[in-house]
Amino acid sequence: MKPNSEILLCQIYQLGGDKWNYVDIGYTHINSKNELILLQKDTSQEVIVVPIKQENEFWFDQEEAIQFHSGQDYALSFQSREGAMGVWARIQNILVENEAEDQDSIALTPVSETNLETILETMNNLIASGSQSKQMLQSYLINKKDYFDKLIKLFQQLEKDNNINLLQTMCQIVKNIVTVSEHELFQMILNDQNYLFIFGALEYDYEMNKKNFVPHRQFLEKHVQFLQVVQIKSKERLKTIHFIYRLQYLRDCGLAYYIDECQLMFIKIVLTCYVDLFKYIENSKDFLIEVIDQLRNFNFQALRFLNEICSVFKEFPDLNKVVIYQKLSEYGLYEIIEDYINNSLKGFENYKTKFKKLKLKIPDDVLTKIPNMILELLIVCLQHCPTYFRQYVISEHQQVLKYPLFNIIVENAFQNELYMETLKLLIDNNSEEQNETMDLFLVQFYPRITNQISHTSTKEYKQQFLEITQGLVRAMKPQVKEAMILNQITLKVGFILQENQKLLQTKCLQIIKLICLSRDDDINNEIMMIIPNLINVILSYKGLRENLIFSQQLEIIKIIYEGISQKLIQSLEDELKKRENQTNYQRIHDIFKNLKNNCMKQQFSSQTQSSGQIQSRYNVVDDEMDLFKSVQGHSNTHLIKQQKKSLDNEEEVDQISKKIKID
Repeated sequence: MKPNSEILLCQIYQLGGDKWNYVDIGYTHINSKNELILLQKDTSQEVIVVPIKQENEFWFDQEEAIQFHSGQDYALSFQSREGAMGVWARIQNILVENEAEDQDSIALTPVSETNLETILETMNNLIASGSQSKQMLQSYLINKKDYFDKLIKLFQQLEKDNNINLLQTMCQIVKNIVTVSEHELFQMILNDQNYLFIFGALEYDYEMNKKNFVPHRQFLEKHVQFLQVVQIKSKERLKTIHFIYRLQYLRDCGLAYYIDECQLMFIKIVLTCYVDLFKYIENSKDFLIEVIDQLRNFNFQALRFLNEICSVFKEFPDLNKVVIYQKLSEYGLYEIIEDYINNSLKGFENYKTKFKKLKLKIPDDVLTKIPNMILELLIVCLQHCPTYFRQYVISEHQQVLKYPLFNIIVENAFQNELYMETLKLLIDNNSEEQNETMDLFLVQFYPRITNQISHTSTKEYKQQFLEITQGLVRAMKPQVKEAMILNQITLKVGFILQENQKLLQTKCLQIIKLICLSRDDDINNEIMMIIPNLINVILSYKGLRENLIFSQQLEIIKIIYEGISQKLIQSLEDELKKRENQTNYQRIHDIFKNLKNNCMKQQFSSQTQSSGQIQSRYNVVDDEMDLFKSVQGHSNTHLIKQQKKSLDNEEEVDQISKKIKID
């Protein structure tokens, strides 16, 4: 509504005694400060200004009046209900936003020696309450930047007084700050004004008061020359070497089992200078050996470091990452991963006993995180450089023991998404290079998986079976073709196709399309066995032609007609003919006939086109929307355009003939 619009015109009344007294007339306006203002009609002077807040008790009578309290009770009487409702809607929105802001805000106790314990308790409660309260604490620290200044001043005073008890409390407060730090707050705690306070407070960690411990700040001062050798810009260099130092310290002091969430901060810090750190790792003889040793000794920090450092390789294609993966493999990374996987499946009972003897308390949530992190690390390795793990999985040692690690991955793949992702990457069939792990899978494990497909199989199991099969048939290599025929995969896919499950049908159709595009005589014989299933599914659909699944079905029919197998085409038409008594027969018959005619015209006009070029026009993709786009060529619109084009050509020929006759 425009300012000074007649719809905003209203009279203001003040409650006096038992009656409403007229005050003035004017236009209502809400400014950027969320204040309701009444501007006098003739002079535009402010008659009243009232903040839109809960305490002002705004109320709407559902007709033409809005009441509120501002020292006294007032009422705005609008000319129309429409105007009153428009203003009331805006007032309500502002009140709701104010309420949300109030709920999202917190206040920490002012910084002082006497309040430190209270501050720590408040932070602990907020962090324990979940992600929303953590976000509130983070927002508070970002908005109250002077809070850090007060903490720093108090920390410096506590160090002068050598007040160890409160310094340890300050350390716990800093740990909490690090725990909730993300993005802006993380940059803030590590800026030039604050980072020494963060590092300094962490020196008073209970676990750090051991012999041989060099305070962080003292270490940084002593190792300036080494920092220069690393050749990383000031702040990044400082943070990188600080992490390396912490890792070295844990090894020297026998604290390999010490796990602390605050250590994750240093991993995040290191990752701000990836390239330089990668170069350092690549050129260092001992660094990766030390990291692997820490991982072998169940150091959660080393696991997180490897996980993060490997996951960012894709951001830096110029790095010689193969060298780093080769070193990790040589130093025993995959043997350690296998040990972790075995122990995780047994609930880490061996490690729990060892921790108990060492009197170390490891939080339960750490033990629940580690299995997933190990698999995530393995997945990253397979994504970037799969060669070394594949070699390990089918190595001579594994072969002698009948491939125990491969067995574990396959057995757990149908219950755990991370194991399933690992399996898919192991048997990936997208490259032309030979994948020996895929060959072993086809012989050793695939028959076992396919034998379990039946009416009683769960929907999830069938879906995962189809996803594995789809990955395998992307390239119809001889070994894949042999496994398809031996295990009657096409029949099983046809069996699942008839189930009334959209997701399963989509996967089945993608697989059938890929199989059809192989244009292989032996595979064509397999396809013939599922044509009855395909025809039944097509005839059962009576909806719009642009439906996603129906379009995929027609695309398969089109691919069959474009092929050179007359035997397959005849089988398709015979199966359709057997069902001519069904209600939807004539409609489907006409669609098939139209598709066949169009294919014959295309073949006649482009006989020189190679089969490879024909296949390149089809895209089998996982994303439904992309797949839908790939089948739009079989919609009514496309057929109309084709028919229109042929009609235009016929008209042109007729016109030329008439012109010749006239001449």
